[in-house]
Amino acid sequence: MRLKSIIAVGAVLTCSSLLWGCGNSTANDASRQQNNTVRSESWGDPKRLEASHLEALERMEKDHIHRMVSLNASTDGDQVMTTLERSTQKLEEMRPLAEMLQYEGHPTLLQRIQEMAGDIQNSKTVVAKMKNMPQDGKIKIQSENSDSLHHISSFREYHQYMQGKIQMLNNDTSASN
Repeated sequence: MRLKSIIAVGAVLTCSSLLWGCGNSTANDASRQQNNTVRSESWGDPKRLEASHLEALERMEKDHIHRMVSLNASTDGDQVMTTLERSTQKLEEMRPLAEMLQYEGHPTLLQRIQEMAGDIQNSKTVVAKMKNMPQDGKIKIQSENSDSLHHISSFREYHQYMQGKIQMLNNDTSASN
């Protein structure tokens, strides 16, 4: 009798664990399928994908601008140029995705990349001019009133700010001659 009850308890435990395992596997499959659905929806939604990349682009721009305005464009011109080159490289890495999104009817990312690429090129031109300025005309950006730098949040604003500084130097040079 005792042996029969042990076998019966064993059989009940075995069956319940098998049933629990099958049920759990079904639940795991369902959650896995739900995760895959969420993941494919985020990649399958071009609008959401474009928005996330635009946000990443904006963060990259602000980060690189922060690095540039903390440097002296005249004496640290090489580091500024390196930062601008990195920005160009990051834009080029995003271009294939932007072109794909454009074909799906979402051109904003590609337009933003093209605008930024033009602004970066302008900044490179300005920094090259700055490096060629006479040494007595150094512009130490970080020593200026920091409030004047807070408005610089894009490559275009950086380019315009530096262009204005070169203009002032040129005016000072021509006035002293």
